[in-house]
Amino acid sequence: MLRNRARRDTVTLPFRIRNNFKRQPPQGIIIAPPNDDNGSDGEINFDDGNEQRNNCHDVDMQLENEEYDGYEDAGNDNVYATSSENDDNYTASSENEEYDDYNSDTGTTSLESEESESDTTSSSDSGQNNHANPSSEEKIFIDRALNESNLPNFNGNFAPYFQDFTTAALFCWIHKHDISTKAYEDLVDIIMSQEFDRNHIVRNIRRFRTWRQHLPLLPISAKSIPISSKKTPSTSKNSKISYQLSINDIIWYVLNNPSLVNNMYFGPGIDSETKSEYWHGTLWAESPLFGQEQLTISQETYKCGNFVYYYDNDNNEQLQLGRLRAILINEVDKQYRLRIQKVLYYNDLPGTFKGALRQNRSFTGEVWLQDLSVQTIGISQISKKANVMMIFQYNQIPEETLLYITEIIYKHDHQWRIRSVDFSYKHPANYIITRPPPSPSMKVYKLFLDLYYDDFGTYRNVYHSLGGVYIQFGNMPSHQRKLLKNHFVLEFVPFGGDFNEFVKPFISEMKELKKGKVMNIQGQDVWVIASIGVVTADLPQGNDLAGVLRQNANKGCRSCTISKDSFTDFTQDMALTSRYHHLTDSEFSLISAETVIAQKKRLNIYHVTAGKIGRLLKLTCELFSQEGENDFIKTWKDFEKPKTWSRIPNPISHQESFMMSDYLRVAMIMPFILNRFLKITSLKNNEAKNIQQRTGASRINLVKNAVITCWVHVAKTMSMVFKSKFTNNSYEELQQNLKEEMNILPKVFSEFVNLPNLHVSIHLLMHAKTYGTLINTQCGIKEIVHRIFKAMVPRTNRKNIELDLLKRYTTLFAIRHLVDGGIDQRHILTNWYITEDKGTSNEHDEQDDVVTSPVNFITNITLKKEVSRQDRENVMLNLPHFNSELLFSFEDIGFKSALVYSQMSWYKLATYTIEETTSGVFSKIHLHIGDFVTIQEENHDECYAIIKGIFKYKANNNKFYAFIILDWFEEIKRVHHILKCPLYRIQATDDTCWRPISVVDHVQKVHFVYDATNEC
Repeated sequence: MLRNRARRDTVTLPFRIRNNFKRQPPQGIIIAPPNDDNGSDGEINFDDGNEQRNNCHDVDMQLENEEYDGYEDAGNDNVYATSSENDDNYTASSENEEYDDYNSDTGTTSLESEESESDTTSSSDSGQNNHANPSSEEKIFIDRALNESNLPNFNGNFAPYFQDFTTAALFCWIHKHDISTKAYEDLVDIIMSQEFDRNHIVRNIRRFRTWRQHLPLLPISAKSIPISSKKTPSTSKNSKISYQLSINDIIWYVLNNPSLVNNMYFGPGIDSETKSEYWHGTLWAESPLFGQEQLTISQETYKCGNFVYYYDNDNNEQLQLGRLRAILINEVDKQYRLRIQKVLYYNDLPGTFKGALRQNRSFTGEVWLQDLSVQTIGISQISKKANVMMIFQYNQIPEETLLYITEIIYKHDHQWRIRSVDFSYKHPANYIITRPPPSPSMKVYKLFLDLYYDDFGTYRNVYHSLGGVYIQFGNMPSHQRKLLKNHFVLEFVPFGGDFNEFVKPFISEMKELKKGKVMNIQGQDVWVIASIGVVTADLPQGNDLAGVLRQNANKGCRSCTISKDSFTDFTQDMALTSRYHHLTDSEFSLISAETVIAQKKRLNIYHVTAGKIGRLLKLTCELFSQEGENDFIKTWKDFEKPKTWSRIPNPISHQESFMMSDYLRVAMIMPFILNRFLKITSLKNNEAKNIQQRTGASRINLVKNAVITCWVHVAKTMSMVFKSKFTNNSYEELQQNLKEEMNILPKVFSEFVNLPNLHVSIHLLMHAKTYGTLINTQCGIKEIVHRIFKAMVPRTNRKNIELDLLKRYTTLFAIRHLVDGGIDQRHILTNWYITEDKGTSNEHDEQDDVVTSPVNFITNITLKKEVSRQDRENVMLNLPHFNSELLFSFEDIGFKSALVYSQMSWYKLATYTIEETTSGVFSKIHLHIGDFVTIQEENHDECYAIIKGIFKYKANNNKFYAFIILDWFEEIKRVHHILKCPLYRIQATDDTCWRPISVVDHVQKVHFVYDATNEC
């Protein structure tokens, strides 16, 4: 949140700002400070900037190149907004982006548009001004043919319209078949290649398509499955041929692809302060299928699940009893760490649990397991094994057992409680047994598979759904899993087909892979173990897979047995109500026996969060009086939304057209919008009185604060839910935010009482610890794959959609395998033009005015849209020390002598490619005048600034370097009393000084808005 200050200071910095903001929004949207006279309400943290949106008309390039970062870190601890993308909700594609390389109105690229702008006559400019004036009655032409005098002087049969047959034919072909920019650029690359020979062209496309069988295709198998008559038309048959790919084949191709396997992690769980990957979660660390199951210490083999004697971190003299939960590798020193769960003797029990009965049992060897009491120790602190047995239901205590456990001590609501050992999750080592490789020296690959299943409609106006089943490899880091090309299709369930019948071949293969299998990977035999680590699905499909009823059933939660009348009771003792495999009925016993099918089934936080926000938005809009609706619409239109967002419909009249991504974005800005206009007269009187009665507010004027507080808690919770990195403190903060949200929403809005989407909050903490973060199990990006196949449907004959889609996918998969340098047993097609790195082209090296990067992690710097002379002079008026600061900037990048040249140009936009220092991912960054940026100063914390100018200057080595001019923000150590966000102001001249920037390691995630209230 910003406070207005009369004085500002500006500085110049070397061009090393990492930001993904794009072009200014259209007219009518108020730009964030200081370009706007309206105030703003605070700081919004979001991460829409790093996503590269897919284009439905360019499916081939999507599968190879597209990347989505829509579910990344939701920001700092003091800010509370995030952003995500989803399935069909990712319809804000590149053609709707404020910044896109293709201009859908003119059919030109951005560079071509710039050239046309520079050639536009003054009369054209005046026409645009008239067009902007609604009172003008003059007819304005925005697109018309050139005058004959302006036509190029062509000769030939196609003059004066086209230069020759080639240009005429290509132009007509482009518009006849609606060819996209990327497709045309690929065609040009092919034609312009020196190896292109027109005599090699295959004239019959049907015959050409059969050439796909020359590629290393994944084989497609077929089987007949029954079709349900409840979903399909009456003319449908009772059975249908279904098609699927083999998981064994997919694994073989993935492991033989160097670009994939070299980035995959195979090893024990990682002990890290910051948790972001699957291998940071408890499931990976504890399961023998994914992590390390045993370790030899002093010639003694210790396995996960064993009980041991150890020396405590706080007391190195007295032996303690505990259970070895996991074997880890420390991220810093790469040394082994052991995660130990504490076991208590009778004397260590809380006083309330001591008595004659338990004391007598302790004499026979009973000890007590303490829940959630875990510490990490070094291997030198292990003393020896202990003979302890967990006594589950129907188990008898063997005579040779020295110690046994029948009860668990745990804390609930800050009070000690005790429960039977039956109410606990079995350690994976208790029910999973793995086989060792045939040879001790054989390399072992343990694969963590993520299975996703969801239905999607294939047609727009006809209900005909297919069930998409996709596989991801959890061994890939998160930035690799976000790539669409790393979502692997397994099968398509036919319309009306039974998923359980359809998945049987897959289950058979997974049972074999769970035991271990020898595969020849990159020329050597390796031992491959693969198992399902998580199953993600939409709510209906997820409940079907988990074997429970829908969420509206009396006990519709798939994680606990709480009845729907107590869904939003956060005081429930989840340890006593959770679903445990060994306590379920015969149906769950069957699922438990197939442990390979699913280790865990999890809700999708994207659907859950968006659904909750959608309900809150609807209820909030229903509270508004006529005055409130008018004020809301006015504030909504004037509010300075982030420039990278696509246009969001008006929630009052168009909420039904909202996509899930729209709901998530609304949650970020809604607290600020409400705080800007909401008064007690903005609410219906009877609704305000009801809220006052439910909340116990002393005055009705406080009702508006209660409504805003609901949105504040929802935004804070959403920020934590979509965090890409967690620490132990983050887990505690997540739990606190979930609890506060669950308390406030049912109190203000009765419709939230016992809402299933709100009940999920009780389980989110456990899910986050199990998988490291919550976004590791979200399926928003996975549903983007649906869009790709939906775009393919119109290009098929619609007779056998499932087979056509699989054939197209296997063709693209084979091409991708060859392009990535994957191993093919036939060694064909090893040198393709599409493997060339266009980013390394020397085309720009011959240009004298190319912009040079001062650092290695920034490349391909491009400056666009020159600033007018008047705007340039206005900027320079506010830079009294421009020359000296420019000299300091050049000194920062290594130039110590005085500047010789004075050549300088100013621009509105800068784009460049940046390599992430931690992940090695390349991202396209956009900077525009007026953007807010996050920068890291030397010896300082993160700072924020707004870009006031972009220019290039010629250095003494005859190369141009790019710079930006910044206005800095200063935190004033205050927090808004309602919005709970930090307040900032633009630094005054006396408050600031020149500080060079040495490294920038954050992509822009923060948006500022004016504080228009009386508080500032």
